[in-house]
Amino acid sequence: MADENNEEEEKKGGSKKNLIMMIAVVVVTLALGAGGAIFFMGGSDSAEVEMVDGEMIEEEIMPEMSIYHELHPAFVANFSGKSKKKYMQVYIVALAHEDSVIDDLQLHMPAVRNDVLMTLSKTTSDEIETVEGKEELRQKVLSRIKETMKKKTGKEGIEDIYFTKFVAQ
Repeated sequence: MADENNEEEEKKGGSKKNLIMMIAVVVVTLALGAGGAIFFMGGSDSAEVEMVDGEMIEEEIMPEMSIYHELHPAFVANFSGKSKKKYMQVYIVALAHEDSVIDDLQLHMPAVRNDVLMTLSKTTSDEIETVEGKEELRQKVLSRIKETMKKKTGKEGIEDIYFTKFVAQ
């Protein structure tokens, strides 16, 4: 009888052990699956890992801050040559990633405005009839602003510009 009681307790204890083992296996499997999903979906780009003296060191990477600055007032320029239309009005927003770049842009705004107006004035109305033509003009203006900023501050600073309103008459 004592042997039968011991066998029953061993079966109960064994089934408890089996249950605990199964739960542990499920938890580990779920953890590995979640880790794999994060890894394959790209994870977080907020850290950079580098080796220093044989140790892996993880550094936080701050996402770049986008600063948009409207260039006021709107730019108004006459078309060059014998264009069908006489003038254009362009609203421009500049993109930078540092406040100091915007400060420099504001400081040198007279030079920037001059160079943008000269660039716009070289344009004919035919050149901006298409989206591609407007995009080409946008790239020319961006290049000119970067060139002006480089000349005045030693760095381009401005990452991009956007035409937020474009009128040609």
